[in-house]
Amino acid sequence: MKKNFYLYIIFVPILAVLVSITLITLHNINELNTSADEDIKAFTKNYLIEQKTKIYNRVHFFSNIIKVKTAEFKSEQKVLLKDNVDKIEYYSKHLFHYHNYKKTAIKDKINDEMINHLFKNKHLNIIFDLKNYELLFDGNNLLKDVNLKSLSDITGVTILNKFRKFDRFIQFDLKGKRYLFYAKKTDDSELLILSGDSIDSINEDIKSKILSTNIKNRRLKEYRLKYLNVIKNYGEGFITYDYTKPESKEIFKKLSFFYLQKDWNWIIGTGFYFDDLDFKTEEFKSSIEKKIKRSVNTAIIVGILLIIFISIAIYFITSKLNKIINDYSDNLNKSNESLRKQKDVFKTLFDKSTDGIIIYSEDGYIINCNDSVVRMLEYEDKSFIINKKLQDISPKKQNENDTSILKEKLFQIVSFNNQTYNFEWVFLSKNSRKLFCEIRTTRLILDDNNIVHAIIRDITYKKELEEKNKRQQVMLAEESKKSALGEMLTMIAHQWRQPLNNINLLIHFVRDTFDTGKFSKEEIKNITLDMKAQIDYLSNTINDFTNFTNPKKTTTLFCIKDAIEKTYNLAIAQFEKNNIKVFIESDRIEIQGIENEFMQVILNILNNAKDALLESNNKEKLLFINAKEINNKLVLTIKDTAGGISNKVISRIFDPYFTTKHKRNGTGIGLYMSSQIIKQYKNGAIKASNESFNYNGKFYEGAVFTITLDLD
Repeated sequence: MKKNFYLYIIFVPILAVLVSITLITLHNINELNTSADEDIKAFTKNYLIEQKTKIYNRVHFFSNIIKVKTAEFKSEQKVLLKDNVDKIEYYSKHLFHYHNYKKTAIKDKINDEMINHLFKNKHLNIIFDLKNYELLFDGNNLLKDVNLKSLSDITGVTILNKFRKFDRFIQFDLKGKRYLFYAKKTDDSELLILSGDSIDSINEDIKSKILSTNIKNRRLKEYRLKYLNVIKNYGEGFITYDYTKPESKEIFKKLSFFYLQKDWNWIIGTGFYFDDLDFKTEEFKSSIEKKIKRSVNTAIIVGILLIIFISIAIYFITSKLNKIINDYSDNLNKSNESLRKQKDVFKTLFDKSTDGIIIYSEDGYIINCNDSVVRMLEYEDKSFIINKKLQDISPKKQNENDTSILKEKLFQIVSFNNQTYNFEWVFLSKNSRKLFCEIRTTRLILDDNNIVHAIIRDITYKKELEEKNKRQQVMLAEESKKSALGEMLTMIAHQWRQPLNNINLLIHFVRDTFDTGKFSKEEIKNITLDMKAQIDYLSNTINDFTNFTNPKKTTTLFCIKDAIEKTYNLAIAQFEKNNIKVFIESDRIEIQGIENEFMQVILNILNNAKDALLESNNKEKLLFINAKEINNKLVLTIKDTAGGISNKVISRIFDPYFTTKHKRNGTGIGLYMSSQIIKQYKNGAIKASNESFNYNGKFYEGAVFTITLDLD
């Protein structure tokens, strides 16, 4: 079977490639043929347009040449006429000035010599005597029987008017024709010389010169005029007709363009034969067929090479694929065996695990559990648990706020939307005993169904220990507070001794002096005010002490600066008695919390600082309290000059029952409780460190307690 599969993999792709190449080649041939037909049509159309454009341009080009040549030849004719007049003028001067002929002999000399030397040309030459209005020479008898005095040009000015403008071309009509002459008057104004010709003769001469130039197709046979009847109304147009081709002497269809040159009434035409189009079309078609043939041959060669290449590639690929399939098959068998073993292991773990395991369905039912769950809940077998919901084997309430029904709904939502999830649950055993359990869920897919695999661990004992620890914490807090109260009462006793002595002295002074009657109202008033001040001081001390010992843990908004000053006022006597200078620098920062607990933290740190300063050998005992807001955080520092805390114990000073005051019966819970109180605030933290610093030009070293917490 593997061998057949191997052959199938090799030959099916080759066959598919062969069929694909064949179909693509046939499709390309069909597309090329279609494209060739369209190209031939386009070529024929473009060739016709191109040839029409060519013959149109040729005809109009020839017409423009005629116009240019006409202007050129007219200019030449005028130059010849002017030159002829200049020659006649020169000869006339020669007759008068050099030969000194008499005027009566001029006419004879003109007839004899001028005819022989000057008038051997085809121009009409005329000489007038302006003085006597006499015609001296008219070689062609043009003015015979013409009244010379009334002869006028086309503008109406008489020609023999000696005051008219000469040395220019003039035209006049005579005997039904129009003539063009160049007229020039001699310097002595005796003679008027004209040389020219009729307009018709001049035009015929120009036509002869134009026709003598090397322009092809300059003459059209007369019989073609019958085709021009179609375009007489338009002046130009294309005509299709049959005509003999010069090269072959055979008649072929021809397309020509004819144009009427109105100046000469000439018809100009040129064209091309349609057999040239057929030849060009066949030539173009042949080139396309060769192109198609080359494309087909190329496609066949490429197809063969592609088949060879693909065959080789498929051979190597299939060999590799066959190896991969064999390896995959072996690995699959191994994986199946491994899965079988894992399944056995999982079943063993599931059944023998000391932790409880339940399988929870998406619709909220327990579909399986292990024996540990059965033992944990004190049932006889699984049947009492399977197909039940968690709420069915739990108390009605999980805690003061959540019922089992609501918490199970939350459990379903969270467990099936997270890969893993941890939470606590309270079960109720068959004997109505509450079991506090920690559950870790894992979302899985089993037989295309979403399930939750839940591991249940009994933490009832842990919960009992936590409750016990909480009670111990309360006891520690009370013990810490009692210790603080004891120290505070000692402080208050010291603080009250001085005011009470003052009051006692004032009473004795009043008693001893009263009998003498020497009391003035002013003295009595001063003594009364002094006693009231001492009593107010005692009253304020009692109020501060009462607030500090208030057992109610009410959260209020209080000022840090006020809390620091109240705490210091309770212990001020101890600091003054031992010459400890205290410097307080605080912003008015308000926080939400329990004020008397915060005061207890400050008092614990102040007492530790006082004891450390009393133990130190430093003569200047200084204590710095600083509170400020930095980046929306409260930063409270209490720094002394007692030399610092030993590096061996500084990391343990916040541990419970750790103390360095054995000789003075230290409890070791003051700083521990302080850290627990500060941690109740948002991001609250307390730390201790040693610091060297400069104050008033002197260097000191001491411990620094830093409290930080968020002000939000």
